[in-house]
Amino acid sequence: MTDAPNPRGLVLKDGLHPAFATPLLVQRFDDQAFDQRLCDIILRRAAVSDGVRMSNERGWHSEGDFLAWPEPEIAAFKQRITATLSRMIQEAHNPAFALDARMRLVAWANVSRDGAYNAIHNHSPALFSGVYYAATGAPSVEGGREGLIEFVDPRPGPHGGPLPTHAFHTPLTIQPEAGMMLVFPAWLLHFVHPYHGTEPRVSVAFNMRVKDPAPAD
Repeated sequence: MTDAPNPRGLVLKDGLHPAFATPLLVQRFDDQAFDQRLCDIILRRAAVSDGVRMSNERGWHSEGDFLAWPEPEIAAFKQRITATLSRMIQEAHNPAFALDARMRLVAWANVSRDGAYNAIHNHSPALFSGVYYAATGAPSVEGGREGLIEFVDPRPGPHGGPLPTHAFHTPLTIQPEAGMMLVFPAWLLHFVHPYHGTEPRVSVAFNMRVKDPAPAD
């Protein structure tokens, strides 16, 4: 967008610039055996736990202690989260993220069966949030929006524009894939369309917060 820093403002080249763009990182992991083990761990836990009620409707949501579960796959999964968050911070090229702070992660598992969905929500006051899909289930309608995650344009202006179309705020609806991780700003509103299918849809969501380091003695 700019050739050199300028204290008075950006120096823009000719052309189209994505002003006020919202970062969204997609990272795929090709490891079906790992995903299957992760699903087995989560489904066993869901079978003996009532879970908690958050944005989930008719779906199972674990406590926020997922990263403390004892299975070795959980520790390996935490490394994936940390690496992907580091990539997001690096590629965002925003000096505000280069804080002298400590990363704090919280994660939870989700199981969606027939009829389950997630109401619109965000994850404030975290800095970044994300979701990893271990299994996307078996949607009953091919080509529908069942189980898709949709992000809402955070800008207020485009929603009240003069055109009766999505000219400036086309919905961002993403087809989940097994092994896919999404990372996005925690304040970004999103929801999951109702899922209908015979196989469970299994995912892990997470939040990253930053804590200022303790003051020096």
